[in-house]
Amino acid sequence: MENYNVFQDFDQKLFKEEVARGTQRLNITGLSPSGESGDVSVRDKKSGLIYVSGSPVWCFQKNLRDARGWERFVTDVDETIMVPWSDPTIEWYTHVAIYRKRPDVEAIVHTHGLWASVFAAMCMDVPLDIVNEGLTGVIRCADYVAAGTQEVGAVTAEALGDDDCCLMGNHGAVFVGKDLNDAFDKALWCEHVCHKAYMALLAKKNNKN
Repeated sequence: MENYNVFQDFDQKLFKEEVARGTQRLNITGLSPSGESGDVSVRDKKSGLIYVSGSPVWCFQKNLRDARGWERFVTDVDETIMVPWSDPTIEWYTHVAIYRKRPDVEAIVHTHGLWASVFAAMCMDVPLDIVNEGLTGVIRCADYVAAGTQEVGAVTAEALGDDDCCLMGNHGAVFVGKDLNDAFDKALWCEHVCHKAYMALLAKKNNKN
């Protein structure tokens, strides 16, 4: 296949393998319960290249745990397609939009965890003061836009702003960090917070009745 071996030096192989590890971890940690949704990416600040989860369709993955390094999609903030043999996750526009807006970000995790998805399905910000952890403000929820479009990338990046996490209306959530481990820690924390917030809101409603 033409140009199949481009972006195959040692550093680039490591970035691809790291994205494969993160893609597998989505299902392992329960942040993609079905094993068929969600994606991750990392950015090499030295080269500017962005390595993104590949589509499970073209590479015949049974689920995300089958992810392999060589299948990863490679692009940059200008949406240049570097590896024509690899089809990316449909949410690659969202990853690129966030990297374009946030030069500090080096990794992104997009999840479909249960509790974050509950608030996303309601297109509702998560109130942090209700979880009794000394937190204030909200985890913002972006407006609903059809998945896999440049528009959803734009509204998600806008809702994220300077924060480390936000919800995607009627969809899921995104988390950013200095590396994938950092972004995953925030995703797991968000699941905990969303669970507590939902139960607290439910209890408040029941107490009023």
